[in-house]
Amino acid sequence: MHLSSASHQMICLFSLAIILCALTSGVISIDPKRPTCCNVETFNNTEPMKKITSCYILPATRKCLAAVVFIDKDDGLHCIDPNAPWLNKRIKRLQKNGVKCVDKTKP
Repeated sequence: MHLSSASHQMICLFSLAIILCALTSGVISIDPKRPTCCNVETFNNTEPMKKITSCYILPATRKCLAAVVFIDKDDGLHCIDPNAPWLNKRIKRLQKNGVKCVDKTKP
């Protein structure tokens, strides 16, 4: 089966439109396991009891609070106040278990 020139052009334009939409919407560039922002509603200062698989230290921005973010084995996000009294001990335990806290406050 051969496509006419017009059909071929339509398929190419449609494909290009889908790719551009995906790129501009951030669908391709967003890593769902890397948080970008914590706000008052997402803050929780209780120590998570689940196994933590990832850790990020996020800076404060205009719309986001400074936070340490834990991601647990079920991909649950835990935004923690950097001044939580139990936090330093937990980070040290994570490091002993091979989980490094990635510091996003430094360029």
